[in-house]
Amino acid sequence: MSRTMMRPRLFAATSVTAALLLALALALTPRTAHAGTITAGQPTHSTADPKSIVFKVNVQAPAGLQTATLDYRLFNPDTTVGGTQHAEVAGSTSVEATVTLETNSATRYIPIGSRFTYTWTLVDREGARVVTPEREFVFLDGRYQWQERTSGNFTVYWYGDNARNADLALQAAAAATAANEALLNVKLRYPVRLVVWRRESEGEMAQLSRGSTFDRQVVTGGARVAADVVHLYDPIGDFVDVVKHEVAHIVTKVAGDGPFGRLPSWIDEGTAVYAQSDPGGYRLAVEAAIRADSLTRLKSMVSSSNQASRVDIFYGQSWSTVKFMIDTYGQPKFAEVYRVFKAGGDMDAALKQAYGVDQDGLYNQWRQSVGLKAIDFPSEASTAAPQAQGTRAPLGIGTPAAAGTATAGGGGQDTAVSGEGGGSKVLPAVLIGAVALLLAGGMGFGATRLMRKPKA
Repeated sequence: MSRTMMRPRLFAATSVTAALLLALALALTPRTAHAGTITAGQPTHSTADPKSIVFKVNVQAPAGLQTATLDYRLFNPDTTVGGTQHAEVAGSTSVEATVTLETNSATRYIPIGSRFTYTWTLVDREGARVVTPEREFVFLDGRYQWQERTSGNFTVYWYGDNARNADLALQAAAAATAANEALLNVKLRYPVRLVVWRRESEGEMAQLSRGSTFDRQVVTGGARVAADVVHLYDPIGDFVDVVKHEVAHIVTKVAGDGPFGRLPSWIDEGTAVYAQSDPGGYRLAVEAAIRADSLTRLKSMVSSSNQASRVDIFYGQSWSTVKFMIDTYGQPKFAEVYRVFKAGGDMDAALKQAYGVDQDGLYNQWRQSVGLKAIDFPSEASTAAPQAQGTRAPLGIGTPAAAGTATAGGGGQDTAVSGEGGGSKVLPAVLIGAVALLLAGGMGFGATRLMRKPKA
């Protein structure tokens, strides 16, 4: 009898022990009850106006969505800018996560025609994580229905009844590239996008303003807004020359911009005007300035004039100087100036190696060639060194505090990372704000075709 009574007790003890062990194992196992249950719809992006991009994704998360993060990358041959923006989700089980990325503000300029990729990273309250497939798109002005065509190295985007200008842009871009590659002894090895508006007023929102007063007084025909993107705003006048001018800036950047400096605007713009079939009104402006001897020292022309009244003179003097260099010393020496500057970032050194004179010496040679007297400049020791600017990369890197906006108060941060073309490195967070201000100060305006508006 005693044996019979003992068996149930042993069985009961064993069952209790097993139950305790099972409970302990469950307690120590990570909770995965909802793992994989996050469901994301097809991510979308829209551009109702050219000053922002709205990213959205519909999410179902039974455990409650903890974070929804947009990760994007912006590519050009020089730099890849990576950005992170957070949407407000508040633990919802069903939500449309939304992030608005500002593209044209005081702290950031991302030009129309830029190439993006992006993903969403979704994490629920139980730790489940889903990353949406990467999507790629070209950022275009959403107010218009764009068409595109590719020929050789160039893709043109246009809308409405502007197909003729699109064809002209492709033809002129190819011709200008070949001519400037031969002039500067370089090769353009990456694709370029041309974005064509029907008129300047329709493209104003896509431009980076230089101030309302300046903008009212100056016509912007086009701009090289990135190493691989050209904007064409104003087809009035010689549209083909606008294209040639801006595409020349693509090639001058390849030939002259290097790790130690950007081309001074006088040689950059002078080469671009030289690429035109005719300098037009710039010739008349510089001829008038020569008669009045109201010219500008080259060392003071590292960036384009911010005075509307001096715009045509700036371009005219730049063109006339470049023409003098080529006519006097020949194409090989002119290409050498670019090559040496690219390697060292010092225009005086480049000119001395090619021509035996610095910028002041070249300026005086040019003055004498147009019938003016040379000028005695003060020694370098008593002259403040100019701040090199010239053509700059047209990508604005926003500061963390101002980097875009997300629905209901989200935020984010942009960083620069190395790209296919090299040049930029991953930036410590403390430097991002400084870089933002540096790039936002004049992106693309060293590579812009401007002309003063005629007086009414």
